[in-house]
Amino acid sequence: MEATSEARSGARIAAWGVIIGLATLAIYWFAASGEDAWISWNVLTAIVLTAIGVAAGAAIGSGTALARWTTWESVLAAVLAGVIGVLFWFWGLTVWKLLDVVKSGIPGYGRAIRDLFYGLWFLAAILVPYIVRRPGAAVAAEVVAAIISALLGSEWGLTVLISGLVQGGLAEVVFALGGYRRYDLLTLILASAAAALGSWVVDYAFWYGTLEPQILILMLVARVISAALLSGVLGKGLAGALAATGVLDNTALGKQRMLEQ
Repeated sequence: MEATSEARSGARIAAWGVIIGLATLAIYWFAASGEDAWISWNVLTAIVLTAIGVAAGAAIGSGTALARWTTWESVLAAVLAGVIGVLFWFWGLTVWKLLDVVKSGIPGYGRAIRDLFYGLWFLAAILVPYIVRRPGAAVAAEVVAAIISALLGSEWGLTVLISGLVQGGLAEVVFALGGYRRYDLLTLILASAAAALGSWVVDYAFWYGTLEPQILILMLVARVISAALLSGVLGKGLAGALAATGVLDNTALGKQRMLEQ
């Protein structure tokens, strides 16, 4: 019964993503059509807006599912996301600042090299869903982590909330398409890659719209690679280490681990 409910939630969340994504694309197309159009059509912009729409739709579709979480799941997810939010803030304050030297020293391509370390910022959208295995976990955890990092004084201010929403929303779509039944390493890597795409479209919309296409492509590739390692692989490893201590025995991951022993 529960598996059927999770599958229905996955179908609903994915449907919301598709509907809002297509609606966003349609609005952009109509606005850019005709002789009196007040904006011009751009393929990359269309992709960016559609991706943002899909993420927003997944977040909207997750609302009902979040209400069905147990109190324990909600508290655990909030605590984990909060801790990761502190990590986000610290990562930006230390490692990311140091990597600015690389960006400045190698004009253009330095951004892509720096983005090989971007993947940690998707950790909440992978670690928390892998542990609680509930619809809405990716988007909720990533947004909470973004809120915490913003409150601590992230240099990017409230824009991190938009990044958190889009990153978590696109990762959520991957879990939803699997009916919230697939949590193997490949799925975690695909979800982290989707989050990487989310970060890329937001950064393009806010800051990188004037960069050369080849630089933008290299940045996306670098983020996907980093996401696979610093969120997908690392997230699975951290969750496994926590589960081994017994603190996650009441979670979906902990129960699965005990059954496999």
